[in-house]
Amino acid sequence: MPTGNSDSGETLVRPPDPDSRRGVSRRRLLQATGTAGLASVAGCTGYLGSTQDGVEYWTLFGGGDGDVMEAMVDEINDGDEYDLQINRQRVPWDEHYGRLYTSMVGGNPPDVAVMHSRMMRDYEESLVPMTDAIGTEPYLEEVAQGGVVDGEQLAVPLDTHPFGLYYNKEIFEEAGLDPEEPPNTPERFQEAAEAIVENTDHYAFDYPDGEFHAETMRMLLHGRGGELLTDTHEPAFDTEDGLAVVQEMHDWVHEHEWAPVDPGTGWDAWNRGEVGMKIEGTWHVTVVREAGFDFGLAEPFVMPEADDPVTLGDSHMLIIPESDERTDAQLEDAFETVRLLSQEFNDRWGYDAGHLPASEAAIESDELRDSQTWDDTLETFYTMVEEEQFIRPPATPNVEEYMEQIYQPLDDMRAGNATPEEVIEDAAAGVRRTFERRS
Repeated sequence: MPTGNSDSGETLVRPPDPDSRRGVSRRRLLQATGTAGLASVAGCTGYLGSTQDGVEYWTLFGGGDGDVMEAMVDEINDGDEYDLQINRQRVPWDEHYGRLYTSMVGGNPPDVAVMHSRMMRDYEESLVPMTDAIGTEPYLEEVAQGGVVDGEQLAVPLDTHPFGLYYNKEIFEEAGLDPEEPPNTPERFQEAAEAIVENTDHYAFDYPDGEFHAETMRMLLHGRGGELLTDTHEPAFDTEDGLAVVQEMHDWVHEHEWAPVDPGTGWDAWNRGEVGMKIEGTWHVTVVREAGFDFGLAEPFVMPEADDPVTLGDSHMLIIPESDERTDAQLEDAFETVRLLSQEFNDRWGYDAGHLPASEAAIESDELRDSQTWDDTLETFYTMVEEEQFIRPPATPNVEEYMEQIYQPLDDMRAGNATPEEVIEDAAAGVRRTFERRS
């Protein structure tokens, strides 16, 4: 639901409802329609694949980063030196993967599309390798590996978008805290949260629900040496450390009362400048700028007794779906589109859209390093990557299904309908069922 912001005059919109973020997985789509049904649906999505002149490029970016991507594509199209025509189509976030898979099964995929690195395993058999055409050398090594499957580069990174801890400096001052001392350790985080609750009328903290609820759990668990899944896709969180992490997340809401029960309440209050701290990703910088309050960014190292705290970040990758209809010349144009967006224009994706660029040259560019976005957020994100305080969610089969088995119990717990012990038990059982069905 939109909420007006009295300070900035902007209208801010909540992220999609958790139910809408669950998307459409390949398995669900096949169960619902069958392969023949998918082929017939492919022509009815309202989104065109390789049927027009130029490179058909599907993105899922909306809001501020959607505007930046549109401007980048427009500049390429208008530039005589590029000799390219890119037909950008923005597919809504919650429909992107369903429509992408439908187009691929129906034989009419786009030439280039955006894909999160963790989704690679579900699509790996249908992607054009880019090992020879582009390679991993131009990119940050840890980020580039998100597009490599069994030694073959199947996707090129556009960015990485780790989590950080945004904080409202105005609320810090009101609570008697030093706004220039980031809450980047568990002790400072707890001190700040307690001071905000005691000395102001604001919530101390908010954090994501839905899929990012599970990713927050993964991030905190990894800091204590744990993980969500084993290499054989067994649940690895039904341990003492796993329970400690879930208990901590429970206590944020139901013991300390730092965060509201309803995530929608937290989101709206944050945008009104009425929450002290919030875990969000790189993309969130455009939101806090629109909200209009003075903010800072800290490392999201909030979990007590975490010997190796980390942030977690997926990556937007650029893929080229296989197509029997694409000519060699069209394939070369697709490669060039990927190269331009991930290299030549990559610094703009950082300083205008807020994501951490994947290109080594973009990271080192004066345009990025001299930007306000570098000072506000990207320097902190980049430092975590450089100091190996960064992990990527693994690319596994059944990503959407197994993540849902984890975040649904977590969401139930935040709503007051499950205990930490029940979350661990239900999530572990759900993950096992998910991968047993696949075997």
